[in-house]
Amino acid sequence: MNMLSPSRRRLLKALAATPFALRAPSLFAQQPSPRLFVMVFLYGGNDGYNTWVPYTDETYYRVRPNIAVARDSVIKVTDHHGLHPSLAALVPAWEAHEIALIQGVGYPQVTQQHYRDEEIAFTGSDNDILPEGWVSRALASKRRGATAPDAIALDMLDIRQSDPMGPFRGEKLGVVELHYADEFLAKRDVRQCVTTVNAPGAGRIASVGAVAPVVLKTTFPTDPFGNAMRAAVELAAREPSVPVIHVTLNGLDDDKHHSVDCHVDQVKYHGDALKRLAAGLSALRAGLIEVGRWNDTLVATYDEFGRSPMENEDRGTHHGLANTHFVLGGRVKGGLYGEGPKVQRMFHIGGVAPSVDTRRVWSTVVQSWWGGDSSAVFDGRHAPLDFLRA
Repeated sequence: MNMLSPSRRRLLKALAATPFALRAPSLFAQQPSPRLFVMVFLYGGNDGYNTWVPYTDETYYRVRPNIAVARDSVIKVTDHHGLHPSLAALVPAWEAHEIALIQGVGYPQVTQQHYRDEEIAFTGSDNDILPEGWVSRALASKRRGATAPDAIALDMLDIRQSDPMGPFRGEKLGVVELHYADEFLAKRDVRQCVTTVNAPGAGRIASVGAVAPVVLKTTFPTDPFGNAMRAAVELAAREPSVPVIHVTLNGLDDDKHHSVDCHVDQVKYHGDALKRLAAGLSALRAGLIEVGRWNDTLVATYDEFGRSPMENEDRGTHHGLANTHFVLGGRVKGGLYGEGPKVQRMFHIGGVAPSVDTRRVWSTVVQSWWGGDSSAVFDGRHAPLDFLRA
C-alpha cells in the first residue's frame, strides 16, 4: 500500500469528524432499486482484433505472424469471428443473450494520443476540450438534491492530476474514488479508503456510512479487478441509490502496458488481461444476480481507442481506431451490433475508421437507460442502438 499523500491525510482528518453508522443489511432482493450503470475502462486502448478475432481472415494471420490468436483456440461465435480463449468465462452470459458485442465502435476524430483521446472519451466531444464529462451533463439535472454519491470509482479514475474525474469531471456530480478495492473490502469505512473526491462528493460521503459485508455465494477473483467487482456488487446491494460505478482494468503492477496497452510482448500480457476482465465480469454478473440487481444494472466497457491491425516490430500493437466492446446486463438484447473492423495491411499505427460512433452507445444509455435527452448531452444527433429491452 502506498503511503498517504498530504492531500489524502487532510481529507481523512476532515472526514474523521463526520459520524458514520454501520449500514444495516438492506432487503435488496425485495425492494426495487434505481438503475445502475457500471463503466469498465480498459485503460490504454484494448486490441479489438485479438479480442473479437477474425479467425477466417488470412490477412489477419499475415499481418500478425507472432501475436495472432491461433485459429483452433478461438471460441467461435460466428462463421468468421470468435472470442479470444481467455474470454471463456463470458460464454455463459453470451449464451444467455445478455451480452451485446458492439463492433467497429469508436470516435471518428481521435488523434491516437492517450491524453487527447481520453479527453474525447471522457467528454464525448471531439471538437473542443469540454469542462464537463458526458456523464456529468447527462445526470446533473436528475441528481439535484441527492444525498448519496453520484459516482463511485474503483481503481484509477483519470491520470490527470488537475481534474481527475474522468467522465464525471465538472464539479456537478458528487464523485468518490476508492482506488484500492481490497482496502475498502477490508476496512469497510469510506473515510479511511477515499483516495480522491471532488467538492460535491465530499459532502455526500457521510450518507454512505460504513458498509456492512454482504454474504455472497459467488466466488470473486482476488486480483485488483476481481476485488473491484466484489466491491461493486456489495455497493450495489448496500447503496442502491448510487447510479454509477466506474472500474478500471489496469496492469497488476499498475502499468497499463502490462494490461491492454501492449506495444511490446503482447502475447505475454494481453491474454492475462482479457482473462482477468472476463473472470471479473462473470463474477459481477453472478453477484448481481445473487443480490437481485442484475436486471437493473447495465455494464459497458470502453477505452480511448483501439489498436492497429498490424503487428509491430516489438511483437505488440500500436494505437488504432475502431474497436469492439461489450455491453452486459439482464435487460440487454444479446447479439452483434455494427460490423467487425476490417483487417488491412497498413502502417503500424492507425486502422480502419469506426462504423459505430461511441456516442451512439452512450446515447442509448442516456435515453433508454436513464430516460434523458442525448441531444442535450452530445454535439449533434447520435441515434441510440437497440440493445436494451424495456
